[in-house]
Parts: sequence; structure tokens; C-alpha cells
Amino acid sequence: MAGDGMLAIGELARRTGVAASALRYYERIGLLSPAARVGQRRCYTAASAERVALIGLYQDAGFTLQEIGRMLAATSQGRHGWGEMAERKIAELDARIADAQQAKTLIQHALECPHHDLLTCPKFQSALEAHLNALNRRDRVSTS
Repeated sequence: MAGDGMLAIGELARRTGVAASALRYYERIGLLSPAARVGQRRCYTAASAERVALIGLYQDAGFTLQEIGRMLAATSQGRHGWGEMAERKIAELDARIADAQQAKTLIQHALECPHHDLLTCPKFQSALEAHLNALNRRDRVSTS
């Protein structure tokens, strides 16, 4: 403790498991309230630990630091402010889960496939073709 209920940056880092350099970065980009100075040391309020934990929860949910900044700014508006961002993230996560499940299914098939060479397997060929088609669709959309 740095006194007056303040936490030195090293103590906040220890309590939260977040590197001091990351805490300084969070401060620089506005995710964490600017630290007070006690002597030459950065100090934070005890509530800063909860803020850092919240940032970590958002990161675990797949939000980028930029998105987290918008979420934190919107919390003052209640669910109305951040609900749309959360719904978009749920849709993004659902798509990532579907992609991961498809990859898992393909890997399981590869492990059990009777074909010595996967490139001769019709199911694997179909997956390759679908992947190439998806890439071509994305390419056409991005160049439009």
C-alpha cells in the first residue's frame, strides 16, 4: 500500500496479475483512471483492482481493448448503451464457435479417415473446396 488507501502500481500489478507495463498502457489509452503520484510512484485507488478485473473479463469474452473502452464509456448509459455491442460480440463468438466446431470435426475425420492420403478423401476434398469458396466470397466482398 502506498498510504491513504492507495495502491502502488507494483501492488496493483501483483493483486490483479497484470503487468505494470500493461497498467501504464491501460492508463495511457483511457481504460484506467490516471494514477496519482506519491513521490515518484504511480498509485491507484483500491477500486482500480476491480476495474482491471473488469477489463480482464471483457478480454476473456473476446473484446479488444478498443471495444472495451467503448463498453466502459457506454456503461453510464446502462444496458441501452452497451447492449448492442454485447449482442454483436455474441454473434461474433457464435461464428467463431461454429468455425471451431467445424475444424474439430474435420480433424476428427482426418484421424479416422481410411484414405492414406487425405487429398484423395472425398470428404476432405469437399472441405477444401468449401474453404476456397468462402475465401473467394470474402475476397469479392472486400474488393467491392
